[in-house]
Amino acid sequence: MKTSGLARLLYAIVLSLLVAPVAHAQVGALQTDCGLVGGRGDGAYQFVATCAGRAPSPDARFAVVQKAYEDEQPPIEFQDAQGRVLVTLPSLSDDMPFSVWWSLNSRWFFVNHHVGSFMDVLQVFEIVGQTAIERPALVQSAVKIATSRYPCLPPDQVLPNGARWTRDGRGIVLVTVSRPNACEMSGRPGRWRSLWMIGDVDSGRVSSASIRVAPDDKPMRTPTDGPYARR
Repeated sequence: MKTSGLARLLYAIVLSLLVAPVAHAQVGALQTDCGLVGGRGDGAYQFVATCAGRAPSPDARFAVVQKAYEDEQPPIEFQDAQGRVLVTLPSLSDDMPFSVWWSLNSRWFFVNHHVGSFMDVLQVFEIVGQTAIERPALVQSAVKIATSRYPCLPPDQVLPNGARWTRDGRGIVLVTVSRPNACEMSGRPGRWRSLWMIGDVDSGRVSSASIRVAPDDKPMRTPTDGPYARR
């Protein structure tokens, strides 16, 4: 059944509310309710613009930190256990909400970073020595898979979004989302669907057996069978 433009808009909004972890704490990009800052039951730590927050690693050696502010946002900091700034994370400093998900082994964390219009984008960071380095390979792989399956999608309109870590802390369960009119914006009309997949953070590769087309006539839910049950 063909989905109308209005239906796809509603679908994208519902998708953000049901899938994107950061969206539970957002009414929009201007959300500044500091009561929403903190750990959530799904494993994420929510940050909100203007509000102080600290997302510690499971081993308590490191933390992602935002200081409270009013007008100009200070850099997002990566600190050690003593509160010393080891490096700043400039890609997160744009006054948008974001959520941090640490792997259980404290070697990695991923961020769902709000980019406006109820959309979030996945960023993956590896802990190397005393610093955090962004690793874009997995995000790039997810974008390539989505655009290969749906050629009408421009790569910059595919926004992978993290749902959870795999149990071994080496992979991320993610879903690709796009704006309702993403294909029309490319000048190549067509249809797109969200894709679920599991990717390995070390290699940046996606398991082909994990790729699933998300139904657009049901609430968005993380798959629980097959590789999703095992991982």
